[in-house]
Amino acid sequence: MWDDNSSPRIANETLTKPITMGGLDLLDLEARNDAINIMWLKAYLNFAPTRPEWALITDLIVEKSAPECMVKKAIINPFLQRWSAPTRGINTTIMNKDIQRMMKTARKFSTNLAAIQMTPQLSAQLPAWYHLSTEPRALNTNAAKCLIEKHHTCSVAELIKSSMRLRTPNPDDPHRNSAYCQCSPCQADRSHNCLDPNACTKEAKKRIDLILPKLNPTYQGHQHRNLSLTKTRKECNITARATNDTILFDPAITCKKNLAECFRIFTDPNKIANEPASHHQDPRMLQRHTTQTIFTNGACFNNGKLNAQSSSGIWFGPADERNKAI
Repeated sequence: MWDDNSSPRIANETLTKPITMGGLDLLDLEARNDAINIMWLKAYLNFAPTRPEWALITDLIVEKSAPECMVKKAIINPFLQRWSAPTRGINTTIMNKDIQRMMKTARKFSTNLAAIQMTPQLSAQLPAWYHLSTEPRALNTNAAKCLIEKHHTCSVAELIKSSMRLRTPNPDDPHRNSAYCQCSPCQADRSHNCLDPNACTKEAKKRIDLILPKLNPTYQGHQHRNLSLTKTRKECNITARATNDTILFDPAITCKKNLAECFRIFTDPNKIANEPASHHQDPRMLQRHTTQTIFTNGACFNNGKLNAQSSSGIWFGPADERNKAI
């Protein structure tokens, strides 16, 4: 743009402004590259069965960069566990430039698992070790080592399975608090060379009990907590959408499909709550309220183009102070 002069005569901030604001409407390369890296990061954090093969290979490479003090067989993924992939130093040399750039993008935009609420099925998929929502607990005890090396325990769901004989005792096949217990689960554990199944099942239960409520699949308060519609109202909404009729607002905020839903950027780790969200139900709410109709709409100019601009708004009525637009 400036021929042989390497020093730009106009600030980059001005170059990227729209022409109507005195700029040249040039592409902001830094923002574009950040957006591309965020999309790569999003694909990497897709833990659904459709997860791309390159992401699985990346996991193996990133695992090699973990701190030496960690138990290697307990390492799964830095975004699902309580450790961070390095962005500088000797350990980063294990990762190629693309992975390093992705990890730096994750740190730059504060990427964290920050779901407001999760189903027990989703939270059970989280790793059993170096859990995000529990206090550190030693992995060098005999029971912890046995769970990792002989039981091959990886997820919280597998901890639940190991502790089931304590959590929901079977009266027809009772478990005894003894290393010599002869219940069916303990005998099955011994067939995998476990020397003390009772100690292992107690260790598994202890680790589950230490998980804070929001990410604990055994927490009893995992119902909708007044943040969901009834089944009948959800069915009415389906009909209303088909007939372009009035839709009742659904306040559901629970992540249900896969762990990819649970990640957010621009988060503050210090403000991520460990309690599941709930809606306090005032006794007066049991009385029938008057119907409130709210209109919503959104629009996008130059959709699909580099200079796309979007907006949305809610409208209660003429001159209503609650009307909002962004």
